Amino acid sequence: MDPSKQTLIVGGLIVDVYSHPSATDPTIPIHALFFLHGRTGFAQNRDVVTTVKAIFDANYGSAVAASPRTKDLIMVAFDHRNHGTRLVSEQRNSRWSEDPAKNNDQHAYVRNIIAYTLIHTTIFSVDLYTMQTGSAQDVSFLIDHLPSFLYPSNQRTIVEWGMGGVSLGGHSTWIALSREPRLTVGIPIIGCPDYTKMMSRRAVLSEVPFKPPYYPDSLKAYVDANDPATFPYRAKDQSNPFLGRKILVLSGAKDMVVPWVASVEFVENLEVGEGGIKRFVLEEDAGHECTPRMQREAGSFVKEWLNDWKL
Repeated sequence: MDPSKQTLIVGGLIVDVYSHPSATDPTIPIHALFFLHGRTGFAQNRDVVTTVKAIFDANYGSAVAASPRTKDLIMVAFDHRNHGTRLVSEQRNSRWSEDPAKNNDQHAYVRNIIAYTLIHTTIFSVDLYTMQTGSAQDVSFLIDHLPSFLYPSNQRTIVEWGMGGVSLGGHSTWIALSREPRLTVGIPIIGCPDYTKMMSRRAVLSEVPFKPPYYPDSLKAYVDANDPATFPYRAKDQSNPFLGRKILVLSGAKDMVVPWVASVEFVENLEVGEGGIKRFVLEEDAGHECTPRMQREAGSFVKEWLNDWKL
């Protein structure tokens, strides 16, 4: 049986909430998993819908239907900023390009209202990072307010929160994990925790200099102070924001868009402590894609989460 979808408007943000039709016992606590789409996608994107279905199949399918449940699952999807229902400019979602007519030097053109001319200015890199950090902030906003919209009469209780996503959604997952302590689980799929490494490589491939105006000093200062890779992620004390988190990293060995080499140092050295879990799967033949295997791995990880990691 496929999950059902409920669409809510939370503070002006359109939010899709998936649940299983059999999950009706009000005494069973809920784990909520955000799942976000990739760049140029939207909340109803194929990667989102098929991954949601795969995760629910792994946890509510015929193989587990007879097992007693101690936790129920909901999944939450919404559009990134400047995507889907929030789209303002398609060009601002474009990558740096060798074709000046297509180039997003902010990843963009900016119109000078006084002169009415198109001025090449800052950056794809600015647009991309603001979308990532914006979505991380949206997740915190929804953790604050979504329960009031879903369960206004205290019908159910959300006891834990997690987050996953594909590509842009994977980048946002890393940022949210580093900032939002209420997230206990993270499943970044073809995402990267090190913005500087990812974008410096992309600049070389796009034949643009990794410096102003393509990578402004103000953005560099912000990234250097706030990016997940800048935190003491190797530490075994509370200075490490990833301590105690349960994280499943899913990447493709042949991914040329978000190459594993940009993430490998961080992921291999990431310390999550005795109470945490860190797993990573590098799929040998996968490129920049959310594969059926990745979806199955995500479903299995969520199954462990719902069973308090006792499987």
